[in-house]
Amino acid sequence: MNILCCYNVNIDSVGTIDGDRVTNYLKNHVKSKSREIGDLPDRISNMTDFLALLLAHTRNGTGGEYLLETPDAISESSLLIRDGVGPVQRLGGNAGIAASTLSALGATTVIPNVASLSQTQADLLCGDAIRIPVERDGEIILLKPRDAVRGDEDAIHYVFDFTRGTEVRSAGEVIVAPDNNRVIATYDPKNIAMHIDPAFKEFSDAHIEEMDGVLVSGLHLLRSRYPDGSTYPDRLNPIIDELRSWKSSNPDLAIHFESGDFLDGGICDHVISCVSDVVDSIGMNEDEFLCGGLNVSAEKIIEEAERSINSLGVSRLCVHTRDFIVSIFEQSYIDCASEIDALSFGASASAARAETGRVDRALSDAVISGISGIAPSEKGAHECAIVQERFAGKRVENGVCVELGEYLACVVPSFWCAHPVTTVGMGDTMTAAVFLRELLNRKQ
Repeated sequence: MNILCCYNVNIDSVGTIDGDRVTNYLKNHVKSKSREIGDLPDRISNMTDFLALLLAHTRNGTGGEYLLETPDAISESSLLIRDGVGPVQRLGGNAGIAASTLSALGATTVIPNVASLSQTQADLLCGDAIRIPVERDGEIILLKPRDAVRGDEDAIHYVFDFTRGTEVRSAGEVIVAPDNNRVIATYDPKNIAMHIDPAFKEFSDAHIEEMDGVLVSGLHLLRSRYPDGSTYPDRLNPIIDELRSWKSSNPDLAIHFESGDFLDGGICDHVISCVSDVVDSIGMNEDEFLCGGLNVSAEKIIEEAERSINSLGVSRLCVHTRDFIVSIFEQSYIDCASEIDALSFGASASAARAETGRVDRALSDAVISGISGIAPSEKGAHECAIVQERFAGKRVENGVCVELGEYLACVVPSFWCAHPVTTVGMGDTMTAAVFLRELLNRKQ
């Protein structure tokens, strides 16, 4: 399978938060919680903003991504990191993690858009199937990332993992993280501006008929206004036009859009409205789908997803949660057994990444077969049972399929990793693995 990955590839600088260090920092640097922490900001201008967001997400066990006004705004964040657990540099960005996953799981050729291809970025893009379009002597050729380095500018996102049980004391309150998760602070002007490498665009336009699929992500980085006076529609419209052109040139091309953590609800609504006119499927996590709602049940998500897919007009809508994955789709899109196979493959790849920090076919197969020691989520399995009873569903392998008029819905449990190496990229890994397996299953 030949797949394009658009649009954001970056470097993640990952560290794990130490609760005692955060407590000490708050004691020594933040004198009044009510005055200095206050309401939650929508971007990070200083350490007070960062701490407010970190405490909120730690308290709820949720993840979030926020724009950094400048890297200097969190210059003291290294004081909060656990000894021996970072920061380390890893491949980041939705498209970057997806490209790496696709390559590791057997895709033929994977071509990501890379806005800033420094030597460090190239070293992290090390999948055997990954190729970068480069102009040489008036022609566009494909090279391995290390042979395509251009410039020394790094696009770095700062990732702060916290683990379940992390304890922080703040102004008499004891905050205990109920789950593993992370907060991301992003300073990445090129990806935020939706920069498309000219060689990537030229190659993709010329060879789109040779492609089997396109994974689209990173649009959650769009801002309402940019320093040059342009706005998010100005950045989005050329992307929509290009996707529409690709689909016109190759009607069999499968296009999936993965939403992401939008900070502006208006931008989110506009983006989804635009992309739903051209993509085949849309994916998001439970927070993005339910807008932070507390009722994260498979039954609730199926009911909401049926209403949403009708209004969006796409062929498939997927919602992935910590404990299970729900996919609702037109009956002509794929059969239930093939979709449950794809969802289980995605869940296993995500678990392998959480457990080891990497993904490959052998690890994913070991998770599915049970020999890895990683078990399906008990809550996820329970949700499958509830769905089966509530909708008179049919058990298929480890999942459940239900018929909803013109649609089918499938739910499978995620795999539970008690001590993850990383919490970053779980959704991107799952999405890429499911997309690849769907392409293979639909071709057969």
